[in-house]
Amino acid sequence: MSPHPNGERLHALDAVRSFALLLGVAFHAMLSFIPGMPPGMWAMNDVSTSPLLADASFVAHSFRMLLFFFIAGFFARQLHQRLGTRAFWVNRLKRIAVPLVVGWLLLFPLIGFVWYLGMQKVFNGAPPAAPAMPAQAGAFPLAHLWFLYQLLWLYAVVLLVRGAVAGLDRRETLRGWADRATTFVLRWPAGALMLGWPLAAVLLGLPMWLPVGGIPTPDQSLLPQLPATVGYGTAFAFGWLVQRAPGALSALRQRWLPHLLLALASTAVCLYINKTQPVFGMPEPAKQIFALAFVASAWAWSFAITGAALRYLTRENAAIRYVADASYWIYLVHLPLVAALQVWVGHWPLHWGLKYALVVSTALFVLLLSYELLVRHTAVGRVLNGKAYPRRGKAASVPAEVPAAETDDVVAQLHAVSKRYGQLEALSRVDLELRRGELLALLGPNGAGKSTAISLWLGLNDADTGVVRLLGGAPQDILRRQGLGVMMQNVELPKDLKVHELVALSASYYPAPLSLRETLARCGIEALAERPYGKLSGGQKRQVQFAMAICGQPKVLFLDEPTVGLDLQAREAMWAHIRALLAEGCSILLTTHYLEEAEALATRVAVLAQGRVIASGSVDEMRALVSRRHIRCESQLPADTLRHWPGVVEVSTEPGRHAPQLSIVATDAEAVVRDLLAADPQLRQLEVRQAGLNEAFHQLTSERRAAPSSLDPLGGRAGSSPAPGATIREAA
Repeated sequence: MSPHPNGERLHALDAVRSFALLLGVAFHAMLSFIPGMPPGMWAMNDVSTSPLLADASFVAHSFRMLLFFFIAGFFARQLHQRLGTRAFWVNRLKRIAVPLVVGWLLLFPLIGFVWYLGMQKVFNGAPPAAPAMPAQAGAFPLAHLWFLYQLLWLYAVVLLVRGAVAGLDRRETLRGWADRATTFVLRWPAGALMLGWPLAAVLLGLPMWLPVGGIPTPDQSLLPQLPATVGYGTAFAFGWLVQRAPGALSALRQRWLPHLLLALASTAVCLYINKTQPVFGMPEPAKQIFALAFVASAWAWSFAITGAALRYLTRENAAIRYVADASYWIYLVHLPLVAALQVWVGHWPLHWGLKYALVVSTALFVLLLSYELLVRHTAVGRVLNGKAYPRRGKAASVPAEVPAAETDDVVAQLHAVSKRYGQLEALSRVDLELRRGELLALLGPNGAGKSTAISLWLGLNDADTGVVRLLGGAPQDILRRQGLGVMMQNVELPKDLKVHELVALSASYYPAPLSLRETLARCGIEALAERPYGKLSGGQKRQVQFAMAICGQPKVLFLDEPTVGLDLQAREAMWAHIRALLAEGCSILLTTHYLEEAEALATRVAVLAQGRVIASGSVDEMRALVSRRHIRCESQLPADTLRHWPGVVEVSTEPGRHAPQLSIVATDAEAVVRDLLAADPQLRQLEVRQAGLNEAFHQLTSERRAAPSSLDPLGGRAGSSPAPGATIREAA
């Protein structure tokens, strides 16, 4: 199963990102309890220490930031694909650069003050003079906000590399190889070590590397530091590749347990060496084994946690979502509060377990409260999270939410959607759902709103009100579009390109398309492969357009009058292709004016008229609505009398050659004709014909607007029998 167009999986990754940030809060809260921590290195040295917290802090610190940058790379490519380069930078400057600058200006003085109080307490009011730091280029105390600075220049480097690769790899050969290699690394047990060996080499080359400290934190300089650049840059770049590689997230989900076992084993090796070897002057063989085990554990933990989230956190959870939204704010502002609490409890005569729990719980309570009061509903929330949630009591002012009953079974949805073009109301509070594995035939006269509905699902237009969803998220999201196939009625394509070139070009936009040969064969157009598109007949062009729509193996397929211009044989062949796609689980929305096409293919039918859904139901239920016939004849029978006959829906008159000409709309044409012949032996010019879709549904709409109180739920006269289960909505 493709991992891409499923919004729930992104909820899982968002939870992973928040876990990495919150783990940083827990890590910093451990530091005052580590035995042997040199005085002055942290804000406080607690009187109650814990070897257990020392080990836990090492494990947490070994992978938390690598995990964060891995997920950050994934989301960075997703955001860039959705927004483009310019809007991407606007977004990143707002949500990364602004918090970096403003956060540092506000927080660094607080951190300095808390450190001052801590040093007074640690050294009993007589702290030694701070040692002179060696001068280095770019020196700047970024504190814990260094990760934001690192992100900004990683964005710049990756986008530059992306541009160069796109220019050199026009056939996407290199990128195709990278996609396959990415998935292979995630499935291969030694993939974690393969990704980590460059970092291991850099760490072993450092003259003053302390293995217990892991990757040296780049928090004292604006110049990129080699260990962090290699370690976190590799994680960011690999996250970027995972986002584009078909099957990558599936591989992570499937292999989470082997990665967890590798993480536990390699972490055990690191802890053993830490406890049996000196911190300073560790022998080279032990240091080399430690470095390899360290990088393997960091990557294995990252893959195991991400894979487990994809396995077990696949559904959106309100509590997890709340914490995920709050985690960015929590990590930005936590450090002075956590350090202040450590200073406060540092000399209490209590067990370290009680004090650690008090520090963490108090900090999280205060930080969550500050998020609720100062961030979630304010402009700060719009900067940090991209939106500000309305406070209670103001929900009516926000756009309608998707009903809670929505499940994975719904792959495309319009909920309370309205769309206006100037004075024309194209859609008015429309509710439509396309369910997984069904074909929904969307019927209605020209101008009913069908094309507008499709354009909203395709992300070509935005709804004025209401919610539009495609594959669990916004239609503008590139991940959703990768699960989409489209065949529109009016299409302009390059006339000089050959058929195989057009299909190959369309396939190149999808992560896992059909091969060119298979696409042409499935659509029966192998003989057209070398012909220029401009030399094809209208019917042949429709067949090529259909091939371009299905080449990406879409989960959702929009077909806008696909058989217009096809002869009978080609139409039946396309019907067979559509049935095959349904059998494979594809969900299809079909617009058509051919009643027989809807009857032959549709699972459900919905009818639009004047921007409203006026009817929906199964094919059998809807057949009753469009089974009306028009009866025309010349007769002296009064029209008012005929209107009360069983099976007669409407009667109109106009002058005829020998007698008034009656135009009768009937649901039971045979019975009405028998009654007409019995009542008027002089009846002339009798003609019975099937009402077309446009006529039938226009008639239905007109009846409801003219006299809704006199109609039954199917739009017929009182006394007629409605089709069981069909749904008709008010048109007015």
